[in-house]
Amino acid sequence: MSGRTGASFAAELGLMQVNEEVDAFKTLGISPVEFLVMPRVLALIIMMPLLTIYADFMGIAGGFLISVNFLGLNPVEYWHHTQSAVKLSHVWIGLTHSLVFGIIVAVAGCLRGINCERSAEGVGVATTSAVVSAITSIVVATAVITFICQVLGV
Repeated sequence: MSGRTGASFAAELGLMQVNEEVDAFKTLGISPVEFLVMPRVLALIIMMPLLTIYADFMGIAGGFLISVNFLGLNPVEYWHHTQSAVKLSHVWIGLTHSLVFGIIVAVAGCLRGINCERSAEGVGVATTSAVVSAITSIVVATAVITFICQVLGV
C-alpha cells in the first residue's frame, strides 16, 4: 500500500502543487487539507481494515482448498483446527494494525505531496520520500503495537 497508494497520493498532490491547483483552492477559500487530504485519509482508513478482512478470508479459503484437495484433510477437521489456531484477539490485532497502517500511509503520502517543491524533480523526491517515510513509520508502529500487546498479554 505504501509503494502504490502512498506514492500515488504524493505524486498526485505534488503534481497539483506544480500546476498551482493547491494555490487555486486557497484563493477560492477552500482548504486544501479538507478538500484534498481528508478524503484520501478517510478512504484508506476505511479500506485497509476491509482489505485485511478480505485477505484473511481468502487465506482461510485457500488453506481450505489446499488442505482438502491436495492433502486429503477432512473439511470439518480443517475447520476445527482453524478455529483452534485463530483466536478472535488475533483478528482484532490485525485490524488494529491495518487501521494504523492506513493512517500512516495516507498521512505520509499526503504530507509529502502537499509539501512538494514546484518542479518535476520535486514530485519525484516527494513520491520516493512518501514511500520511505511510510515504510519506516510502519516498522516503528509495528514495534509499538507488538510491545503494547506484549505488555497487555494479548
